Amino acid sequence: MKRRQKAFSMIEVLVSLVIICIGVLGMVALQTRSVALSQDSVQRSNAMVLANDLLELMRSNRDQVLASDKVKPDGSYAKQPGRSFQVKALDAGKTCLTRDRSVGGETVAGQDLGCWLSQVKALLPVTDALITSSFAVCPASGIPPLPASDAPGNTTPLSACENAARATIMVVIAWQDASNDPVNCPKGVCYYALRSEL
Repeated sequence: MKRRQKAFSMIEVLVSLVIICIGVLGMVALQTRSVALSQDSVQRSNAMVLANDLLELMRSNRDQVLASDKVKPDGSYAKQPGRSFQVKALDAGKTCLTRDRSVGGETVAGQDLGCWLSQVKALLPVTDALITSSFAVCPASGIPPLPASDAPGNTTPLSACENAARATIMVVIAWQDASNDPVNCPKGVCYYALRSEL
């Protein structure tokens, strides 16, 4: 009888260990997913801040963005998908914090873009190729579509960019996805689009 009790106790211990192991594995999986989603949240917050920063830089240098109260598609801040930003070098001995922005103009706009791109590269996982292909600062009268991985054609916010002067401007920022979210970040790229009037 004692032998049966020992065997039964051993089975209880093994079953308890299996249940504990399954629980621990579930907690580890939950923590791993939580870290990935936290990182995604930080990147989305950074994208929002960067888009707002660029919008404020444009508002402070309006002549390089607007003509007759409409956004110029070829303004100093403008960038269509697939093209590069019109960056200008800083003056000798100046930094992004010590440069003079009071005069405005095309040179200030180019320097603004250079300083802003430095912030983008510091805060988001981007490459120069991604910046060229998936960033935009353009006139846009329509609401940009949500990214979709299963739809044909260009279903990113970039498809809302227009080549004609409009009252609203759109800033599109993209970054490489670390959360493996095929619904919100198709093809491994997440987008944030901000439309506003200046």
